[in-house]
Amino acid sequence: MATFALANRPKERLSLAAIDATVSAQLGPTRVPGNEQPACFNRQLAMYLGKHVGRWSTTQIGRFYNGRDHSTVCYGIHRIASLRESDPEVDVLLTQLTQQLSGDCADVEIEHDCPEPLINGSRITLEGIADLIAQRIWVNLEERLQRR
Repeated sequence: MATFALANRPKERLSLAAIDATVSAQLGPTRVPGNEQPACFNRQLAMYLGKHVGRWSTTQIGRFYNGRDHSTVCYGIHRIASLRESDPEVDVLLTQLTQQLSGDCADVEIEHDCPEPLINGSRITLEGIADLIAQRIWVNLEERLQRR
């Protein structure tokens, strides 16, 4: 019975806004149009932290950063992961930011997730359903445009 209570306890995760604010405060702006440096690097760092510390999906991260595609987010996360392995300065920076986000900041915004319902044995969230609907609408619109 105790394991059931622990398993159904709401999970906490950092908001993308809190992650972005922390990165922006230390490195500079992230949410700017275009791909000019250093904003692009800062944004990729924030995306990496959003995925690994905040546990956000690449689609959600892309929406937060001015509607970028999830593949752009995947590229940024991969780039930072590669830099982290090859450049000790990037590794130290990410470690500092992760520590700052993980506990040193008491005023970080926290979002609570409700327990996710099961559909056909798979976990599904409201955001997941919204993503599926948006994808289906997008496909339908593309098909209509191709018919014209």
